[in-house]
Amino acid sequence: MKLIHLTDPHLVPLGAMLFGFDPAQRLRKTIERINRDHADAELCVVTGDLTDEGDFASYVLLREVLQELRVPARLLLGNHDSRENFVRAFPGEPRDENGFIQSVHDGSAGRLIFLDTLVEGFGHGSLDDGRLEWLLARVAEASDVRAYLFVHHPLQPIGLPHFEPWSTENWRPIMQAIVSAGNVRHIFHGHVHVDVGGTWSGIPFSANRGVAHQIIPHFTRRDADFVEDAPAFDIAIIDVDGVLVHRFEVSDRHVVEVSAEGWVPEGMQ
Repeated sequence: MKLIHLTDPHLVPLGAMLFGFDPAQRLRKTIERINRDHADAELCVVTGDLTDEGDFASYVLLREVLQELRVPARLLLGNHDSRENFVRAFPGEPRDENGFIQSVHDGSAGRLIFLDTLVEGFGHGSLDDGRLEWLLARVAEASDVRAYLFVHHPLQPIGLPHFEPWSTENWRPIMQAIVSAGNVRHIFHGHVHVDVGGTWSGIPFSANRGVAHQIIPHFTRRDADFVEDAPAFDIAIIDVDGVLVHRFEVSDRHVVEVSAEGWVPEGMQ
């Protein structure tokens, strides 16, 4: 299974700017690259902060921009989003029985589970109000199938002080429950605006710096330096042997031409 992981486009209304740039234009450039090189992907998952302020106009713009994408998309919510305005703009997006934007996609490599960690009006994430129970039920009903989780907020700290107040509350029992389920193979998340990966309680995870602005990682400071680096997205190749995550940045890089014999350092010909 070939899967695209996008995150944090932070769209603003048409004609507006964010930190001096146009998030919609950055998303369009990203979609152009995906359509050019990765239109064969089975699914594109966007892990939240779809908009910067959660306003309806920004979701309408997002809907228009996503029409250019040649890959089926699944959208998650982040702390900058509004569940009500999202549903108004995307009424067909799947929801669970409690109205959370949570759903399942049974793909060629296993079960993909999409989570809603949004806490309206706050920056941190949560899986309360039945959301964790819903997740565990979706994992249990297909216990013989590999499961892959998609979420906005990291489900365990990533080692950066800036994000300590803005991660998922009660993460320890959440991760204990996920580990105990036994068949979760990887967790994809957004929110942090940095490239990061590793293992949480033995489960591999990955995130990329996203489509909009990025953050320079700092391991002691609680404030953050926001920068405008090239947009980035991940391509995940998933099969029975594991998950391979390749990071791509959307930039106008120069391609170096090399002869069929390959490049030989000067002086070693």
